[in-house]
Amino acid sequence: MTDHNRSNSRSATGGRSPARLYPPRMTRSQPQLATSYAPGAMFTWEGGKGACMAVPVEGATIDFSARPTRRAQIIENLEEACESWLARGMTINRDARVYEVQLLDNCFYNALRNNVEIALDRFEFMRPDKVGYLPGPLVYRCDFCERVREYVSSAQQFAEPLPTACPSGEGQECRWRQLDVVYVHWSGELEGLSPYRNTMGRDGQIRKIPRCQCGASDFRLIKRGNQFNLWRFKCTGCQAEREVYQTDPFSLTLLKPRMDTGDPHQWSEINMIPISYRASPVFYVQSARFIVYDNDPEVVALMQPTRVNDLTAKLASLHGYGGSDPSDERICQQLEAKGRGALWAPYAALRMREEGLRAAGQDASAFTEMARMMRESWYTSGDLVIEPVATPALEEQVRNRHRLDYAKRFDPMRSTVEHDALRRRKIDVTTEASNLRLPHGELCAEFGISELENAYRQRISQDLGRAGIRDAYLVRNLDMVEFSFGFTRVSATPTTVQKTLRMPVRLKGFPGLQNGRRPIYVIEQQNEALYIRLDPAAVGAFLIANGGLAELPPEPKTLGSQVIEQYVDFGLFMQGFTARDEASRERARDVPSLVYLLLHTMAHQVMQGIARFSGLDLSSMSEAIFPADLAFLVHRRGMTEDLGNISSMWRDHNGAFLDYLVARRELRCGSGTLCDHRGGACPACVMVPETSCIAGNQLLSRAALAGGRAPLWDMNTAPLQGYYQVVRDLRVAQAAGSP
Repeated sequence: MTDHNRSNSRSATGGRSPARLYPPRMTRSQPQLATSYAPGAMFTWEGGKGACMAVPVEGATIDFSARPTRRAQIIENLEEACESWLARGMTINRDARVYEVQLLDNCFYNALRNNVEIALDRFEFMRPDKVGYLPGPLVYRCDFCERVREYVSSAQQFAEPLPTACPSGEGQECRWRQLDVVYVHWSGELEGLSPYRNTMGRDGQIRKIPRCQCGASDFRLIKRGNQFNLWRFKCTGCQAEREVYQTDPFSLTLLKPRMDTGDPHQWSEINMIPISYRASPVFYVQSARFIVYDNDPEVVALMQPTRVNDLTAKLASLHGYGGSDPSDERICQQLEAKGRGALWAPYAALRMREEGLRAAGQDASAFTEMARMMRESWYTSGDLVIEPVATPALEEQVRNRHRLDYAKRFDPMRSTVEHDALRRRKIDVTTEASNLRLPHGELCAEFGISELENAYRQRISQDLGRAGIRDAYLVRNLDMVEFSFGFTRVSATPTTVQKTLRMPVRLKGFPGLQNGRRPIYVIEQQNEALYIRLDPAAVGAFLIANGGLAELPPEPKTLGSQVIEQYVDFGLFMQGFTARDEASRERARDVPSLVYLLLHTMAHQVMQGIARFSGLDLSSMSEAIFPADLAFLVHRRGMTEDLGNISSMWRDHNGAFLDYLVARRELRCGSGTLCDHRGGACPACVMVPETSCIAGNQLLSRAALAGGRAPLWDMNTAPLQGYYQVVRDLRVAQAAGSP
């Protein structure tokens, strides 16, 4: 700071130096503060000296009152993440019971109601622009005398500084170093490497006794090699040694009383483990992401149990179930829903005159025709829509999605409504998306020269046709939200294995702010995406060739109608598709599973192609699958800066990219024939990092594209005929039939 700036700072504070913020703030990018440096994380400064703990501080809050749909989507995704975490953790099979509170923090779980509960008054939505830090762990060791000194807080350390005189007897000063080892537990707790044990008193309170049995309070830490199990704390009074271990206060409070009454819990469930604070198991941030539908509140509202009839009508209209003119009552409701209620009164007057004349036995055709013309004008303007006639199978599925609690992530009815919003708000709007079949200045090197533009159209049409792709669009500004809401320790998943025993990992919310609320760090961003929709005729032929469908549904019904009507819940973790041997098979191929298998595999193939030709890392991308609409979306993830890599890739390498998608050599495993005979997915072919995959790399097989052995989950063991082969056969047949 210059002298001029110092004088200005002093004058602004009455001549005093400006007060330092406490806790101090760190300067990092928003994605870093929302993940690696989120509250609860441990880190060291450049040079590796001195460890600190990230803590929440007051910052810029986000007001979602004007965007309730976005807030509702965050809560919905958070609920699903917590429900998924709880369901997976409760599957632990062992003698001792697993309790829900061992899996979810109290800000996510209501112990009285025994369910996941996300209350808005418990959380604060914040931009990750400010995170504080405090020194920790406050445990120090002298390099000479090996004594250990522990502080409860930095205020105590300030009041009682580390002693300088070393009692080693050599007349030298102590050389204190912060211990770079901490105790951690899968309950989410962390403590410094203290020689003092947490114990439970007769009153049930947890206390840490700061002395040895002999009365001495000082201990030395004897390091015998690099293995923590060889380290010992040694009392400076009686010279007694203690093992380096600590009990977790949370688990001690929960399990010790139950152990005393005979429950088969073990001390290995309570004891913490020592680990370097630089190791990744110390902190795993938990986050989620979704595509935003701010302009379509119905995307969320239609999913409510009270809107079953409206959802049924929406699905029927989107998937060609046919229908008839709505009743007068429904016409009034539709007009009011569109904000056009004023149009109803003239129409109602015509209908009353028509009915009066009919009742009197007079000719009412003139009023009938005027009413019909009014309805036709409303159909044209979109103020009125035909009332579709749903089948009993569709009506039953809509009821089942609530009654059986379908997993939101794989629910084809939910994804249909989301896809409709995506098409209307992004894909079909020329300023938001570019049809890649057509030349565009920023996406086509041939743009501006008519002969080259025609060649581009023909080449892209041929290449997309070879891949069985009907539509391909580049979405420029896909609205994304990625938010981090908590963390875990020891493991990033709901379970961990410690000493041969499976343990539940507790998902903790970030530490509370001064107002008691837990922060949720939200990053809002607009990213590029590639939208792909497959050819319905080719997908239908693929389903028939592989025994999933006997015949195509009669027009105007779509294939999506069969995806919805035949859907059986995939489950939160696709449990039915995780079989690894014949004995554990429980699902047979059907329309929903084959369509999802095809779309999911091709989405991964597209991600692999983008990674190869754009320079993007696979972990910086993700996907959205719309099975009933035969479409998927590959997009940049929300926490990385978007530099237009996908559009640049298409402009410079569109031909090579489309060749890559169908090249058989790209669908061969590097492991040779072993993988060809033992399934269809491995890291050498179509897998991506699990953080990028919506389905945890389940329901995925190269055989869906290239043909080959049936997936291991499939009770029908007949080989799959690949989608690309089906497309080739269709093209050959069409060429033979053309004049």
